[in-house]
Amino acid sequence: ASRVGAGPLRGSGSSRSRTWHESSGRGYIVRNDLRDVAEGAVCALANGQQKCGGEYALVDGEIANSYPLWKQVAGTYWLYCGTNGMWIISGPEAKEKNFECAYGAIFNRVLHEGCPPNKVAGTWWRLHGESFVEDESIKITTGVSTPFSLRVVTPNGPSRCGGEYQLAANEMANGMPIWRHRSGKSWLYTGSNGMWIIGGSDSKEKNFQCTRGVVYSKYPHGGLMPDRIDCVWLRLSGDKFHEDSSIKVSLKPSPLYVQSPNGQQRCAGEYVPVVDAMANDQPLWEHIGSKCWLYSGTNGMWIIGGADAKAKDFNCTRGVIYCRVPHGGTMPDKMVGNWLRLDGETFREDAAISVSVKPPSLYVVSPNGQQKCAGEYRLVPGETVNGQPVWKHRKTIFRVFSSREGSWRIAGNEDREGDFRDSEPVIECEVPHRGTMPNRIGAVWSRLDGQELVEDSAIAVTTVVHKPAKLHVKSPNGQQRSAGEYVLVAGAQANGHPLWRQMGGKYWLYSGTNGMWIFGSSVAKEKNFDCSRGVIYSNAQHGGVMPDRLKSLWLRLDGEAFHEDEAIAVEAD
Repeated sequence: ASRVGAGPLRGSGSSRSRTWHESSGRGYIVRNDLRDVAEGAVCALANGQQKCGGEYALVDGEIANSYPLWKQVAGTYWLYCGTNGMWIISGPEAKEKNFECAYGAIFNRVLHEGCPPNKVAGTWWRLHGESFVEDESIKITTGVSTPFSLRVVTPNGPSRCGGEYQLAANEMANGMPIWRHRSGKSWLYTGSNGMWIIGGSDSKEKNFQCTRGVVYSKYPHGGLMPDRIDCVWLRLSGDKFHEDSSIKVSLKPSPLYVQSPNGQQRCAGEYVPVVDAMANDQPLWEHIGSKCWLYSGTNGMWIIGGADAKAKDFNCTRGVIYCRVPHGGTMPDKMVGNWLRLDGETFREDAAISVSVKPPSLYVVSPNGQQKCAGEYRLVPGETVNGQPVWKHRKTIFRVFSSREGSWRIAGNEDREGDFRDSEPVIECEVPHRGTMPNRIGAVWSRLDGQELVEDSAIAVTTVVHKPAKLHVKSPNGQQRSAGEYVLVAGAQANGHPLWRQMGGKYWLYSGTNGMWIFGSSVAKEKNFDCSRGVIYSNAQHGGVMPDRLKSLWLRLDGEAFHEDEAIAVEAD
């Protein structure tokens, strides 16, 4: 450290009327940029002088030159007000002088005049060799965004380090967060040398007060998150570490949802990120139901291709749908401009093609209770609640939305449809979603049972529902005219559920307004199935379970009454 010698700048936008007491009082963060600012953790970061980086915490009951004082949590540095009226970051030498000095490695040249470090105007200066240099990249703020999930790609090894890492709640190592591999056998943490490290159980046993690991960032991170550092990573090979530019640490990509109603429909649907692979240094997504991949071609464009592209390890431009604008690192859902679709021998623009992180449809299954909530929900364009999208049931008042607490719930207000936000949830996943869509939350849902929410593992929220193309119906003891083969009516639904039509007959298999599967005649069809008319019923509400998968008996009209009939069977191909 050195004595701050540059002449002060007075005023420069600082305000005498604002004092440090108006800040959070929790501390401040020095960051290179403010794009990911969020209230919370307290740390400092600089482009140079990375040893100053990390978390700083307010020292209760202590001041320096009449102003608050912060100490580096995992180090020996301090953020204090010098005798010159400037904010300074310094090491132990300032502490030894009881801060009656102006020593430091980083300082802001502006006299703060009561303005807190995150509000003071002007740029910061850092010690470089024997002199100070102005560094516009250094910023102060009160929060930093810590990613919940990170993806590590290590194509050259060690393979056990590759994959998804999730934030370890309420755990820190050397003043920085920790991420745990989903296998539970590797951790991404800050070592005592200030570098990001991927280590194993030996690191964990030392409570991460070490530098043990098999993958390192080449330089100290200075408080930047692992996905933000701009340096190569080092990999252990044999007894030595070697630079490996193929190692990538990035935010875990979101699943993507593709719509292509005018053609190439096999490409439509949900795509999930491939955990352990990339394509041309960009994320890679795979369709959950067909052999399609969304990848970055060698031309820098996003492409949807098939098995031929995969066979070339995506080192190509093969595909049937692509965005003609080179992406330059912009994700597919953020691209501006139309996509093109192969139509015969030529590509044509198709404005109906869309790629989104929001599923256009959700299917809810709840067979054990709250069956009225089951069925298809459609994304409401442009509508958000608590910063997240909203889906509305195709027939009822129910909606899927995010609560203020950050959990997904299903609710509706029968008196005033628009007041669903404050209605009591009838189905909810109480685990915070952190931006993960309802179909990907990966936790048990609960449903309202009396006055309490009870967990129900049978509840499912998905983007794909099993809809048999054909159903075979047997009813040997009566109502034989309703038996036979039924085919799915493409694009049609009844009360938010699929619809089947009898081949060669006048009967329909539909979900009635009572939530039961019903075999009804043309009378039900004339009412657009907004009824519960029929001759055969399921004897319980189906809750989204398809007719061929019901475990309950069926009811058959016999004279003027319905009776259970064990011989009735509904089977799929």
